[in-house]
Amino acid sequence: MLAQISASLPAARAQGVDGLQRAPVSAVQQDELTQQDAAVPQTALSLPFDSQTGVAAFWSGPDFIIVADKPVPALTRAFGGHGVFSSLDVTVLDHATLVRLHLPRHPTLSLGHDKDGWLLTVVSGGTGSASRSVQQNQLTQRSEPGFVLFSLRQPGHVVSLPDPASGARLLIATSRLPTGGWAPVQHNVGYSLRATLEGLVVEADSDQMHLQASTEGAILRAVAVHPLPVGLPFASTGSDWTQGKDWLWLGLSKDTAESLKKQCDAAFAALAKAGPRQKDAASLKAAQAAFASGAFQQAVSVLGSLISVSTHSEQNQATTSAFFAVSQRQQVAFLYAASSLLAGDMKSASILNEPDWGRDPELRLWQGVYGLYAGQNSQITATVLASAMVQAKQYPASIRDRILPPMAAFIARYGSLDAVRAVGDLPDGSDYDLVRALLQVRDGKLETARIALENMTAADNLQTAAYARTDIVRVMRDADLIAPDMAVAAYRKLLKNDGATGPLPAGVKALTLLGLAQALTQNGEPRAALAILASLQPGPETPEDSLADVYRAAAYRLVFGAPHNNGPAQSGGEEELSVPQRLALVAQILPRLPDGAEKAKVLVGYGRLLLTAEQPDAAVTAFKQADIMLAAPLARAEASELLAQAAMKAHHLSVAQHAIDQAASPLMPDDLAARRAYDAARVAQAQGDTDKALALLAHDESDAGLDLRGQLYEADHKWADAVLVVGRLASRALPEQGALTESQRALAFRLAGDVTAAHDAGTLQRLKAWLGGRTLGRERDELITIQLQQVGHKPASP
Repeated sequence: MLAQISASLPAARAQGVDGLQRAPVSAVQQDELTQQDAAVPQTALSLPFDSQTGVAAFWSGPDFIIVADKPVPALTRAFGGHGVFSSLDVTVLDHATLVRLHLPRHPTLSLGHDKDGWLLTVVSGGTGSASRSVQQNQLTQRSEPGFVLFSLRQPGHVVSLPDPASGARLLIATSRLPTGGWAPVQHNVGYSLRATLEGLVVEADSDQMHLQASTEGAILRAVAVHPLPVGLPFASTGSDWTQGKDWLWLGLSKDTAESLKKQCDAAFAALAKAGPRQKDAASLKAAQAAFASGAFQQAVSVLGSLISVSTHSEQNQATTSAFFAVSQRQQVAFLYAASSLLAGDMKSASILNEPDWGRDPELRLWQGVYGLYAGQNSQITATVLASAMVQAKQYPASIRDRILPPMAAFIARYGSLDAVRAVGDLPDGSDYDLVRALLQVRDGKLETARIALENMTAADNLQTAAYARTDIVRVMRDADLIAPDMAVAAYRKLLKNDGATGPLPAGVKALTLLGLAQALTQNGEPRAALAILASLQPGPETPEDSLADVYRAAAYRLVFGAPHNNGPAQSGGEEELSVPQRLALVAQILPRLPDGAEKAKVLVGYGRLLLTAEQPDAAVTAFKQADIMLAAPLARAEASELLAQAAMKAHHLSVAQHAIDQAASPLMPDDLAARRAYDAARVAQAQGDTDKALALLAHDESDAGLDLRGQLYEADHKWADAVLVVGRLASRALPEQGALTESQRALAFRLAGDVTAAHDAGTLQRLKAWLGGRTLGRERDELITIQLQQVGHKPASP
């Protein structure tokens, strides 16, 4: 293009990486917590976590990590690190806080606790109370059927994060009081136990591994239809589930419904006649008879005289009269919880959420049913339910037909393919028609399922008909047989007709609203979708992860302007939202999303949007959070590079430099390596190290790289070098013909100034000729004329 200008310039240097890329940090070969470094002076770091905040602490490569199971924003403002802790870095997430200390020499550390919080101390010698505290590893494990229990003094919550050093999936159980850590590294099938100073850290090699907090500590189990062996094997019940503890405790039998009703009446008659000494035993028998006959509320009423359920520190404890032995108290507590669950009292049934019930495989069914009605994670719940399908099918009809249809429907809607296969054959009867249609959908028989659902819309059972109408829309939208706007209209019509043939059952309405929110998001109306989602709570038709998926899709739409894994919107329903409106909506969504890689993608887009809105400080926070949640090295390098950009705009040079160091990766593609080098050069420029900045940009031929190199040469008054660099930039940017944009005019004037300062009359004259009379603005045109005169060339006659 600018052949006349560039004729006097040397050929552009070939592009390439800067050659100064930081070598990857060597992995620490030993993660023992008792290594000593006598050269490190003893010092301490105060961590002001309150008594309700759980803590875990462990090594991750060269870094010592402290995880708190709550967001603690004060940590970023209240104090800073110094001395050996000068590398202190705090990242506050929506559901946790991560403190990171770069200590590659692995000094001996002690973590203590007092009324003001926790105190991390570097131990300089091998004696004294601090040293002894390092040796106190009190965390123990106990194998139970199907799980392993790790004892903690006062268990906190479970946090899942990728390992900062390796990217491995870590399941972290925290403790609110000092318990001690896990001393030896231990490798098992599907998982490993990491050494910790406090709390438990499980490195999960298999996706089956799940860690859950309990009243006694943390419970690790494998959740799958065919799980890996964790803990002790279950006691076999053979093929006859009627010999299980659930049948004994719930008072079940294979009698007919009529016979069970008679037994119930007889049990209540005996209770009415029972004396004080026989009252408790008679009450238990009456409650069992009521439960077995399907009179769940009646069973709850009877058990109310035996049991009191109190909530204390997240633990539901059941106590009965002294008449019962410990095992009988467990029986009464379980019967009361199961009766309450089927009577619709979730609070009184919450004892079923305690993982300790999982010691008996037949009782895990009821944990699954509780998870279904509580709207817990659909993948875990569906897997537990699928594992218990054979057991549920053997229950008496009064119980089976109450729990099996919702179990199978839940699996059909949300379960994995393995879980769906485990459903198997279902009993005859109209109670299972809807489930059969949903299973046909999962089997790929869409047309057969659609016809079956259409037929069910006219069913005598109003609830079945209502579910069928909603499921038709959901199935057709999921199969992309109708456009998002058509689904929106169909869902709204169903909701508008609420009450026309009787009020919509609560479950049907929730399922319809969830489908509407999803369709609105796909149709480009995320704000309307969020208004719908605000009215929904986790439940049987709206499990917590399904709600999170729709929230995430709405956030994805807001930050990227496109649907999340659902193709483009197919109507003109796109909402017109300003950048501040989009940012405000995303900020409302983020706390509702579980931490992880999917949320990190949203955070990256959110951070970019914040940079667009000139909010670099908020963007720094978003990119730091994304970096913590990402496991893939290249994804983390991308987030770190964006963090460096945001930190530079926010004038946080130390954060930018740290992010640039973190972005180093031997697998980094050339474009990302070039961006990282550019960021490093900007930091060097801000620190006044021009030579380092120029060395980093030596092979950068991008427009941004040439612009920055030109700035550096101009700042050092190296005008000849500035002419070479800015000239190459101008040769790309200035068209040979046509009017110039304001940025092109500014670039031409900048080059003219550099050329004048370099006394390069020939290049300035060629620039004037290239402009060919096109104006840069009156004042600039006059200045160029003056510059031409200064370097000894008079302007050509008009």
